[in-house]
Amino acid sequence: MRNTVLPDLPVEWTEDDARLALDEWRRSGQTIAAFAREHHMSAPRLYWWRKRLPKDGAPPMMSLVPAKIVARPEMAAVVIRLPNGVAIEMAIASPRDIAAIVSELERSS
Repeated sequence: MRNTVLPDLPVEWTEDDARLALDEWRRSGQTIAAFAREHHMSAPRLYWWRKRLPKDGAPPMMSLVPAKIVARPEMAAVVIRLPNGVAIEMAIASPRDIAAIVSELERSS
């Protein structure tokens, strides 16, 4: 049975369309797969948007800020603390190592 709260969404979703669908899904208490079936939507689309949009308009979970390396220019001890409490610690890291980690974090966010 299709819920009347959700309008017929266009083929291409805007962020507002996605937020509307995700909010309705969260209220439903269903799995994404069950909700998508019931509403004739693509479950992968819901998963894609859930990964990219923060809940309740909150800021993204991770953001990068400028940093300056103040230790020896060739090697430094580094600790990267993520918002979820995970810390990445390296006893010795070159600027190239740090750049690779930052690049990978940006790519995966």
